[in-house]
Amino acid sequence: MRPEEHRETPDAGALRERLRHVYWIAGGSGAGKSTIARRIAARHGLHCFATDDAMADHARRSTPEDCPLLTKFIAMGMDERWVTRSPEAMLETFHWFRGEGFDRIVEDLLGLERGFGL
Repeated sequence: MRPEEHRETPDAGALRERLRHVYWIAGGSGAGKSTIARRIAARHGLHCFATDDAMADHARRSTPEDCPLLTKFIAMGMDERWVTRSPEAMLETFHWFRGEGFDRIVEDLLGLERGFGL
């Protein structure tokens, strides 16, 4: 999501407070985020939520209205996804980079807060 697309919702402060115990590790694909996060979690007795592990479930829980880029991606053949489009087009339309899965991540974290397993 681009900064100009970010809109603070009225309940953002309350949500931020509910998730203030969450530590985010971000970085490029293959940078080692999951490896480092698992090590930190094990060392400090924390729960590690890896978004890579939840992507398939998030896709199942998404609708075309929630995630239009994901819907288009799923409809593509493998060549269209990875061969015939330019790297720029891939980046511009990659649903996770555009923030389409973020609501599912927040839902999962709030579920953990309530004691629901993933």
